[in-house]
Amino acid sequence: MAIFSCDLHMHSALSPCAENDMTPGNMVSMALLNGLDVIAITDHCSSKNCGAAMLCAEILKKEHGKSPLVIPGMEVEVAEGFHVLGLFPSLEKALEFDAFWTSRRPKIKNRVEIFGNQYVMNDDDEVVEEIPDLLSTGSDVSMMELYEKLDGMGAAAIPAHIDKDSYSMVASLGTVPQEWKGRLLEVSRRCNLPDFWEKHPELANYHYIVDSDAHQLPDIADPGYSLKLPIEKNGDLDVLTFVNALRDLMRK
Repeated sequence: MAIFSCDLHMHSALSPCAENDMTPGNMVSMALLNGLDVIAITDHCSSKNCGAAMLCAEILKKEHGKSPLVIPGMEVEVAEGFHVLGLFPSLEKALEFDAFWTSRRPKIKNRVEIFGNQYVMNDDDEVVEEIPDLLSTGSDVSMMELYEKLDGMGAAAIPAHIDKDSYSMVASLGTVPQEWKGRLLEVSRRCNLPDFWEKHPELANYHYIVDSDAHQLPDIADPGYSLKLPIEKNGDLDVLTFVNALRDLMRK
């Protein structure tokens, strides 16, 4: 077993609600400064900045001898009205899911003056594309269709910030329904788990991760949130190994 310092929920400048200085390079560099072992880029409805962040991590490792591991991810809203994190075993799987999700979400033109820019960037933090359709939308994908899709792709499916009063599984459904097969849940950094379990004793035996849901650079966790996993903590840790360890928690 090893303890990892993680922040597995953060938004780059691709998410309309995030600051434009949440560039791939800035995010990975801030995570390194904060001593994080593993981070995940989880923009709304898109994984298009994950590749640049992963390249930035490779460059940092060559230059400084260390870098956080970057997990490609996405945050999506299911038909039941709550958010779920998908953390993928490879960039290829993340982009495959990106194409699937794009086919299932409504196409509403983004109003930049209201919602903000949606920048796709390269590993030099240069804007290479701006997504015209608003990414912070719901979908017609049910929670169970999403779970089966992510599980079939070898990804971890994690209900997001379940302690919050909006866009959370508990807020929408009252609890985690029995048909949801996953046993891994996310809470926000402001959650007091004993108080939460007092309100929801049926959820006390689940596994939990804590994340920042960062939308600006100062929000990125410092020094991170501890996560104990049955894998080695070494310089050769890879995305597939880490995500598979999360999936093992998801099933227990």
